[in-house]
Amino acid sequence: MKDRFVTQIVDSLSDALITIDKKRIIVSWNKMAETIFGYQKSEIETLGFEVIIPPAYLERHRSAYNRFMENVESRSSYVSEVKELEGVRKNGEIFPMELTHSLLKVNDQEFYVTAIIRDLSLHSRYRLMRNRLDRITRHDLKNKLIIASLSARRLAEVPAVVNEPRAMRYLDILRGELNKSTQMLDSTRELILLETGEYHRKEDQVDLVELLSGVRDAMQTLAATKHIVVQVLNHLGGANPVLTADRQLMERVLENLVKNAIEAEDAGGEVKLALELDAKGALALEVCNGGKPIPPKVQSEIFQPYVTHGKKGGTGLGLYSAKLILEKVHGWKLSYRSDQSGTVFRIDF
Repeated sequence: MKDRFVTQIVDSLSDALITIDKKRIIVSWNKMAETIFGYQKSEIETLGFEVIIPPAYLERHRSAYNRFMENVESRSSYVSEVKELEGVRKNGEIFPMELTHSLLKVNDQEFYVTAIIRDLSLHSRYRLMRNRLDRITRHDLKNKLIIASLSARRLAEVPAVVNEPRAMRYLDILRGELNKSTQMLDSTRELILLETGEYHRKEDQVDLVELLSGVRDAMQTLAATKHIVVQVLNHLGGANPVLTADRQLMERVLENLVKNAIEAEDAGGEVKLALELDAKGALALEVCNGGKPIPPKVQSEIFQPYVTHGKKGGTGLGLYSAKLILEKVHGWKLSYRSDQSGTVFRIDF
C-alpha cells in the first residue's frame, strides 16, 4: 500500500523523475519520463539510461558521472544546481531540457541518484503561444473592439438614430455585445494565469456573511424575473466567519454559482446560500436550488472548460474558473450533488 502511494505521487509530477542505483540500474522512471522520452519503464530498464543522452554528449556524461562516483564516499547528501542540457527521445529528436540531480545515501554501499528533468521545448512552445495570445487579446483584437464601442457610442448621438427606436434598440444590443467581448478577452488572459498558477491573489479579510448578502442583493433583479427568493442562511449560531481570500475572485465565484442556481430553479422557487460546519467543525457553504437535476452527460464533465447546460450565451467557463479559483488559488474544495430533490454546489473551506 505504501509503495503504491509513493508511486502515485511520483507519477503525478509534471517533470520527469529518474532514479538509478549504484550499478546504474533504473529503479524509478515516472509517467512524465515516459511522456518526455517515449520509453516505457520496461524498455528503459533493458536499454539503460544512456539511451536518453545524445551521442555527442555521451563521453562527457560518462566522465562527469565517474568523477561524481569517485567522491560519493565523502558526501552524505548532494543536490546539484539547475543545468540546461539536451536529451534525446526514442524517435531520435534532440530537445532542450532542464536538469537537477541529487544523491540519497543509505551507506557507502547503497545510494541512489535521482534526476528531475523538465522538457524546455514544451515550456518554450507554451510561453510562445501564451505571449501571442496575450498580445492578441490585450492589444490587437481588444483595440479593435474598443474602437467599435466608441463608434457605436458616437452613432447613438446622431439625431437620425436617436429618433429611430428600432435603430437605438439594435445599437444597444451592439454595444452590449462589444462590452461582453472585451470582458471575455480579459477573462481569457486571467484564466491562463489561473491555470498556470501564476495568478497572484490578494490577501483580503473577507466577512463571508457580508459578501454573501452583497451577492444576494446583486442577483435580486435576475431572481425577480422568475419570482425566486434568494436567502442567506447562517447556521453558525450568529457568528460571522472572516476568511483570508481574494475578495474580487470570491465574489465572482459566488455570483456565478448563485446565477446558475437561479437559472436552474423553477419559477416561484427559492435559492439558499447556507453556511454550516461539517462533522469535523470545518466551515462549509452550500448553494442550493430545486428544479431539474443536471443531466448525467453534463455531470460527467461539469468542471471541464466550455461545458454548458444549454444556457443562452453561456461560455462554459464559469464552473471551470470557479474550481480553479477555489482549489488552485485558495486551496479549498468545490463539489456538487444533483438529483430529483435539487442541486447543491458545496465549498469546503
